[in-house]
This record gives sequence, structure tokens and C-alpha cells, in this order.
Amino acid sequence: RKRLTQTGRKLAQLPVDPKLGRMVLEADRNGALKEIMIIAAALSIQDPRERPADKQQAAAEKHARFKEQGSDFLAWLKLWDYIKEKQKELSSNQFRKLCKAEFLHYLRIREWQDVHSQLKQIAKQLELTPNTVEASPDQIHISLLSGLLSHIGLKDTESFEYIGARNAKFAISPGSVLFKKSPQWVMAAELVETTRLWGRVVASIKPEWAEP
Repeated sequence: RKRLTQTGRKLAQLPVDPKLGRMVLEADRNGALKEIMIIAAALSIQDPRERPADKQQAAAEKHARFKEQGSDFLAWLKLWDYIKEKQKELSSNQFRKLCKAEFLHYLRIREWQDVHSQLKQIAKQLELTPNTVEASPDQIHISLLSGLLSHIGLKDTESFEYIGARNAKFAISPGSVLFKKSPQWVMAAELVETTRLWGRVVASIKPEWAEP
């Protein structure tokens, strides 16, 4: 008889895709639960950062404030803190106007916050404990990696592409902070096929993180 593991039972209760849920459970062990719940909630919705075709440059400049060296995932944490700060300062109407002016989708931000509060609630029921000390980037990325093992890439020495699982070849998308950096190992939140296969939302990793 097939039975769910203990991890599987917990995953079944989390209101997100299993790979995102897996990150949450790993983060509890790694002391990065607070940060991962924010990132997992962000990855479960459509990106609230808008890029209108006629205002791409202006949008890129506004969004650039949240960039973090070496990882697109960490930008979510910066954006989250910024939104919280602005919501405290401004009236609901002023906040909506700010979102429009700064190319942020108000309803998606609300959705992000809703998913996050659901995660927090269920994490509490599962007796997962949010960290009180800020997690390091390594703790955050090791936790994320537990859900993204099929999206790891090793730099192809002969091209600017990465060799991924099942020999898939992908390139880092132009919007990433790592687009021109080409670290040896990366993980991507998603692989999207357009003109070619692109890795979106990327961070550099150490291969030894994947083994355990």
C-alpha cells in the first residue's frame, strides 16, 4: 500500500504548488521560514511588476531598485519590505496611485499578501516556526533549491547556455541580474519557451547544496 510520507502529509496541507511547499518545509529546518514564505507566495502568483510595452525603460528603472547581486529571488524580499513600508505611510487610495506610478499591479500585490497570510496560518497549524533572526542568502537559496532540483543548470563551456535536467539547454533571461554574469551553477524558478528556452528568476548556487 502506498502511503504519504510525513513530508507529503504536510505538503498536502499547504495552499501552494508542492514544489513551493517543499521550500517552505525545508526553510523551517534551515531557519529561513520568514523569508521563504514571502518568496514562495510571490512565485505562486503572476509577477506584480508590470512592464508595459510602451514604457519598458521607465518600468525597468523603477524595478531596478529592488535588484540584489547574484540572485533574482532576493529582489522579492526587498519589494515586500518596500510595499509594507508604503502601505503604512499612505492611505489606500494613495497606495493604489503609487502602484500605478511605479509599475506595480495592485491586485496582484493583494493576492501575494493573501497567499502569504494563508501560508503563515497553515505553517502555524503545522507547528513550523518563523525565524526571528534574518536568514542568510545561503540559507534562503538552499531552502529554495529543495523545490527546484529539476531547474538546476551547469554552464556549458562552449556556449552561453546551461545544461539542465534531461539534457535541456536553457539561457538566463535578459531581465535577470545574472544575465551577463554566467556563474557555473544556477537554479531557475521557471523555464519558459519563447524564441528559445529561458531560465527566469535565477540565482547562482553551489552544487554541493543539492546532494542532501
